[in-house]
Amino acid sequence: MDEICCNGQSHPSGINIYCCGDEAYNISDPLKKCCAGALHSLQGDRDDSQCCGSFLKSSKEVCCKSEGKEVLYGAKNGFQCCGHGYYNTSLWSCCSGRLSPVNQTEKTNYSIPESRVLSLVNVNKTRLCKKFHVGVVESVSLKSTVFSSVVEIQAGNVAVKRWPSKVILETPDHCNYLKLTPGKTYFFDDVNIFTGFNPDSVLQSIHFILSECSQ
Repeated sequence: MDEICCNGQSHPSGINIYCCGDEAYNISDPLKKCCAGALHSLQGDRDDSQCCGSFLKSSKEVCCKSEGKEVLYGAKNGFQCCGHGYYNTSLWSCCSGRLSPVNQTEKTNYSIPESRVLSLVNVNKTRLCKKFHVGVVESVSLKSTVFSSVVEIQAGNVAVKRWPSKVILETPDHCNYLKLTPGKTYFFDDVNIFTGFNPDSVLQSIHFILSECSQ
């Protein structure tokens, strides 16, 4: 029998069987969710369950994310995420994951939406099955991000095609976006940027999307 090795542990393999830490599971199983190497058994719909790092987020918690870290906090009024930090909006302002003290004499509203860099593992099935692009960040400026080696994925139609040219994603309000890493691969649409289901494997992330949308 073919096997799959997960962190030194052997498991039976299969078409949709992938590792989650040292466990193996079927990525099409709606009652299983892999959060950064920790496998969780769900009580309800997977679309309603959100990962935050290796944990599942409750309705009374907030998940704050930087590119390399996700942290859970108890939800508080007047607080908001800035990267993986949780800050008091009356004392600080946030831009691209960095905090600056608020000038108390100014009356500007410093609250901005949370970072738009999201994880594919937290995207609901309806959104997941729409059109995505995946590409390598070539350059980043205050107003745009340039992607090269771009592939378009239309999972609902099971279609994958390569784009012949670079794609420029406009980011006019740069404070809402975390700084991306040139040379790294991201998924994106016309508005949002996503990290993959498995950050170390673009193909596994694409397979995850196609598997979800084929059910």
